[in-house]
Amino acid sequence: MIHVVIIVGSTRQHRLADRVLKWVHQEAQNMQKWDVQVVDLKKYKLPIYDSETLPAAMSETYADVHVTKWSRAVKQADAFLFLTPEYNHGVPAPLKNAIDWLYEEWADKPAGIIGYSSSPIGGARAIEQLRNILATLAVPTVKTGLTIGKAQDIITESGECKEITLQNVLHTEFTQLDAWGKAMLHLHKENNK
Repeated sequence: MIHVVIIVGSTRQHRLADRVLKWVHQEAQNMQKWDVQVVDLKKYKLPIYDSETLPAAMSETYADVHVTKWSRAVKQADAFLFLTPEYNHGVPAPLKNAIDWLYEEWADKPAGIIGYSSSPIGGARAIEQLRNILATLAVPTVKTGLTIGKAQDIITESGECKEITLQNVLHTEFTQLDAWGKAMLHLHKENNK
């Protein structure tokens, strides 16, 4: 059993993330041997990263209660699914800020990335930027990255996806994440003995 944490990277009001999350969460719950948890950055109220000490030197000890709560959610994960919109060709500031607050909690856990937007691009540039950020933290990303362009037309408010092609890509990403998650779980346990 692997514990997969879905991280919702948008904190905007009336966000497309809610539609995408409903669909991805439903599909993820159908994966055998996955324990799925949603971690919505909107609920964490993280301060802007301003610590005098680098996260690598904090040893998972944080003065801010919200950062401590965030740290626990990330630490308990075996694998991640990031849901990210694209703002100005990149990841949204709240997601980058949340990632930057932590260090050790990320290592040796694989991630899948799902990008979406109201435009046809579907978050492709945010996915590429996020891959580079995560690589620095020893988070390998699976090959498949799902982009959902014009998400408001493709995914209903109730979380139904109208395109079978996207469902197939999502399931491919899940299969890759499952394989990496199981393999990396052993590595992570070995490194933390």
